Amino acid sequence: MPLPPPRSDPLSVGARLLWSSVGSALAVLLALAAAHDYVLPRSRGSAGGSIWLEADFLCTLASSTAALGVGVWSSRAATSAGATAARSLTARVAIWAGLTLLFLGLWLEHVFLFALLIAPTHAFAGLRLIGLWSAWRTDVAWRRRS
Repeated sequence: MPLPPPRSDPLSVGARLLWSSVGSALAVLLALAAAHDYVLPRSRGSAGGSIWLEADFLCTLASSTAALGVGVWSSRAATSAGATAARSLTARVAIWAGLTLLFLGLWLEHVFLFALLIAPTHAFAGLRLIGLWSAWRTDVAWRRRS
């Protein structure tokens, strides 16, 4: 099957892969910061301040926002015709579900219920990175053949 020609994109697939990797690394660092600041809720007593302004929640929210931003920003390049990995919807859903369960297992011990916010968004960014990696490999193969 012949490879499709590369798209005329203002930002190359390699550059998108690089910036998406940087954004994903930022999301992971923010999740690690949330895990560092996380304190189990007390069963007695009231919170000293607003729970919405606690560092662990804000880091979790920033981490999920960064991961979601990576997924949305890289969506066109990651699902292009050149991206051979995860082309079908069924394969993408299966990969996303698997990554979500993996990340849930990894983060659950460290951030407890915040893992329900972190895991799906990080899985979405991971799925897009897989698509970008595949598109980049296709682009490199196409350039070699030309």
